[in-house]
Amino acid sequence: MIIEDIELAKEIFALIEAGIVHGYDSFRYEVEVGDGYSEEELVVENNGVEVTNAETDFNGAVLYSLVKRLKENSRKRGENWTSFVMSYRRGGEVKTNFKY
Repeated sequence: MIIEDIELAKEIFALIEAGIVHGYDSFRYEVEVGDGYSEEELVVENNGVEVTNAETDFNGAVLYSLVKRLKENSRKRGENWTSFVMSYRRGGEVKTNFKY
């Protein structure tokens, strides 16, 4: 990841983290991006219970725009990933993984 990608990842994290309405212990955001489509899943764990339908309050269009920019940057460098995963547990590190 280059500096611009790190900044985009920080923005993605901040948007998701602030938008989980009822708190969390950890979350995992995964998005698959293809030509003309994207499929995403947000898994939130709170008090030992994982849900995929946690109430959120963030703008999905803004999130999609950030992910799309991250994908475009990687394509320009010849790194054509198909999915991006971001995970975080309170008090830990933000982890990002790309699947090619």
